[in-house]
Amino acid sequence: MFKPNDKQYDLNFHQKYQQMVGSLIYLMIGSHPDIGFAIVKLAQQIANLSNKHYQTGLHLCRYLLNTCKYQIVYDGLDNKSIIAHSDSDWAQDLESCKSVTSYFTLMAQEVTS
Repeated sequence: MFKPNDKQYDLNFHQKYQQMVGSLIYLMIGSHPDIGFAIVKLAQQIANLSNKHYQTGLHLCRYLLNTCKYQIVYDGLDNKSIIAHSDSDWAQDLESCKSVTSYFTLMAQEVTS
């Protein structure tokens, strides 16, 4: 995706890029899983960043700004729903006494009776 950068970078520029990527990660976790792939690619470039990486991050910010009014609506009229399943073993590992939990969520899954 990006070519290696062999130029020296400014420390302030590097910190600004890290702050942008951190903020985008926070948005991804909280409300925008659709930007996950782009964030991973931007985060991989922190040690080798260039102005192109920063511009790509700003492009992602503009995407979020222009799509902030978009939403998913489940009104129940089209027989679609959100289905969630979870499982826990409640500290069944006798060596570490740690619990293991997993979950998955299906969105807009067709509900059949």
